Amino acid sequence: MQLQQRVNELQEEAQEADACQEELAMKVEQLKAELVVFKGLMSNNLTELDTKIQEKAMKVDMDICRRIDITAKLCDVAQQRNCEDVIQMFQVPSMGGRKRERKAATEEDTSLSESDGPRQPDGDEEESAALSINEEMQRMLNQLREYDFEDDCDSLTWEETEETLLLWEDFSGYAMAAAEAQGEQQEDSLEKVIKDTESLFKTREKEYQETIDQIELELATAKNDMNRHLHEYMEMCSMKRGLDVQMETCRRLITQSGDRKSPAFTAVPLSEPPPPPSETEDSDRDVSSDSSMR
Repeated sequence: MQLQQRVNELQEEAQEADACQEELAMKVEQLKAELVVFKGLMSNNLTELDTKIQEKAMKVDMDICRRIDITAKLCDVAQQRNCEDVIQMFQVPSMGGRKRERKAATEEDTSLSESDGPRQPDGDEEESAALSINEEMQRMLNQLREYDFEDDCDSLTWEETEETLLLWEDFSGYAMAAAEAQGEQQEDSLEKVIKDTESLFKTREKEYQETIDQIELELATAKNDMNRHLHEYMEMCSMKRGLDVQMETCRRLITQSGDRKSPAFTAVPLSEPPPPPSETEDSDRDVSSDSSMR
């Protein structure tokens, strides 16, 4: 009876152990599925963060390249503007000289008309003369651009010789007052051109500084965004490590609990009944009974 009860108890324990083992297997499968889901979520978040970081890095590189291009364009524009201002500065005196030449030509025409009678001016000749003067001034400006001249006082001494003075005095209708007035007008025009150029340079410098400040502000915001995304990426990495550690501890606990319960689930073998008596033992018993009867 005791053996039968023991067998029944062991069978019940074996059934319970099988049920627990099945339950543990189901829990392990669920944990594996959850682990796969968590890994998928973490990989998606990491890929999104990587793409965002790459986009920000590309934007920063594009901003840097754009800034380099803008600085190069600004330098080109400033150089072009300087050349244009220099051309304007040289064109103002040329216009004054052209007016003086026209005035001298008109005076000569009036003197000739007074001596020879009325004369009709020729417009084609004036246009051709103006074009030739423009071409000459353009050629001189090109030469000034190509060559760098040094300020040398000795190179200007030829103006003070007697020959040049005679040449200047040979012009008909020349007056010192008119020359002085023209010189003052030329100086005023040069001063005006210089002031306009300085004001233009100041405005251009202000605009360039504003654009540079705006570019620096955009770069600073891009750097701040990149740092923030990097911090978020590091936080997600730390969360992933924590989840990996938790899953590893759960797996170890499951394996340890399964190892502990497995020895109790093993069935104990039943004790075998005693073997039946052999023929030799029966013969010995018969001999002993006969001897007792005698």
